[in-house]
Amino acid sequence: MNVTVEQLAKGVLLVVEGQVDMHTSPELRGRLREALERKSTPIVVDLTKVAFIDSSGLATLIEALQAVGKFGGRLRLCGLAPAVRNLFKLSNLISIFDIRETREDATK
Repeated sequence: MNVTVEQLAKGVLLVVEGQVDMHTSPELRGRLREALERKSTPIVVDLTKVAFIDSSGLATLIEALQAVGKFGGRLRLCGLAPAVRNLFKLSNLISIFDIRETREDATK
């Protein structure tokens, strides 16, 4: 997995590539933590190039969502592949997260 961080005019964009699983989610958690410490908002996580995410990856995103809420910030996800979107639906997380179709929609 690779995570690229880009500063936006407002907030930060994390572009994730590869699988997000128990072996790689600590890296994503660390990158999210850095954005949270700076109180960046919105934090946009682009999952366009993620074909698989497991429960530890979901837990990482849930932790970030809870943390961003503590300072009144926003976390947005975008570009969910069908399999990833289905996992969010099955986990009843689809309505909890702010999910946008495209990066452009998420960074507005």
